[in-house]
Amino acid sequence: MGLINFITRGFIDFFGITQPTPAEQKRAAWFICALLAVIILGAAAIFAIVVLNFGR
Repeated sequence: MGLINFITRGFIDFFGITQPTPAEQKRAAWFICALLAVIILGAAAIFAIVVLNFGR
């Protein structure tokens, strides 16, 4: 959970979001990391489609 908390804390500090309460911290960590994972997987999928269709 250390890496997830590090990513979450960095995201919250970078964008100036209000710090979650200790009760909300775990839910916020999973939400932020899930959104980042969806964005990364989406970008990778788009990249793969472009490379497979236009790579040759």
